[in-house]
Amino acid sequence: MGRTVDQEVHAAFVEFRAKEDDKCLSVQCIYCQQIRAKNTSRQKQHLLECPGLRGHPNAPQPSQPAQASNGIGPTNGYPGTPNGPTTAAPGPSGPSIPTPNGTLMGNGVNPHATPIGTPLASLQSRPPMATPGPPAVGAPPGSAPSSVPPPRPTPKPKAKPSSSSLPAPPLDDVHAAFVEFRAKEEDKCLSVQCIYCQQVRAKNTSRQRQHLLECPTYLSVMKDSIPANNLLHTFPEGDVARSLQIPAPTLELDFRMSIKMNPKVPVGQSIWGNREWVSFIGGQWAGRWGKGIVLPGGQDTQIVTKDQTTKLSASYLLQTVEDPPAFIVVKAEGWLTGAKDVLEKVNDQTTADGVNPSSYKYRLNLSMETGDERFTFLNSLMWIGSGCRRGHEVIFDAFRVN
Repeated sequence: MGRTVDQEVHAAFVEFRAKEDDKCLSVQCIYCQQIRAKNTSRQKQHLLECPGLRGHPNAPQPSQPAQASNGIGPTNGYPGTPNGPTTAAPGPSGPSIPTPNGTLMGNGVNPHATPIGTPLASLQSRPPMATPGPPAVGAPPGSAPSSVPPPRPTPKPKAKPSSSSLPAPPLDDVHAAFVEFRAKEEDKCLSVQCIYCQQVRAKNTSRQRQHLLECPTYLSVMKDSIPANNLLHTFPEGDVARSLQIPAPTLELDFRMSIKMNPKVPVGQSIWGNREWVSFIGGQWAGRWGKGIVLPGGQDTQIVTKDQTTKLSASYLLQTVEDPPAFIVVKAEGWLTGAKDVLEKVNDQTTADGVNPSSYKYRLNLSMETGDERFTFLNSLMWIGSGCRRGHEVIFDAFRVN
């Protein structure tokens, strides 16, 4: 049976994707080489107006075809029998159009000609295909007829280099920066509008991300959102350091430790202050990745200034509960700061219990070292500690820096 109208329309166009990231297909007319978005209704309208297909509008009409011997009329221009001769379709039509492959049908399509190849210059690594037909006299074998128009390449916009040193926004930020809508009910593709500059464009994630890197309003907002640009003193405008979005670390409670101490041993006055030596009796610890004890023998060398501010420098050895146990060296550096009268009570082991920990700051930075393969991940981590003193004991929480 013959082809339907929609099949004739689809046969007159070659589908392709102009760019790899395009979500919508494009089509190219095989008669006039015109390129347009794929839309059956508009392709059908184009064929009614295509100069390469219709020919002269005032040409004579073909005669009414005869009925086939088997009673099947060639209503669509095909023979009544599978191998019979081609007959003209009934109804008004344009003139017969001579082509290298024979006369076109009344609807402008030659169903018995070999499909016409269309060179799509926009498709990479696809060579042009020659139109079948007798070559010109004197032309070398395999050459295409001179009447075939040269292919017209699909123009591609040149990628604009970004003038911003901001990193490419993540996918979630790209989607959040645009509002999606359908411009017309019959549109198959969505459009998007930038919430910063109100520019409207076709939905395409790659081009939306590129647009944000060139959108002045978006770039201004992003620079203002960088914490370093809101400090009292900032980098000069245009400096690359002013436009870098650096991730901020987070703190996560990792373990708690308590250490029992021997009485302080005063070493004497030094150039930095009064030095004191504190040795550890032992202690215990427990956290996210294990638990155990603090072995006896650690120490804290303290320097106390005139205003009772104390520099802390401690080292101690942890033992885990595993069998066999692992041993972990801990080094802690920090400061005990606050009002002088408060620190005098905190530094006195007999009165430290009665001091509210919120009235002073006991802050540490900690690092660990071990050769046990079960805990080697600790070697490259960092912790910030916050503690308090309770008589002859120090208790602190360690927060992992992520």
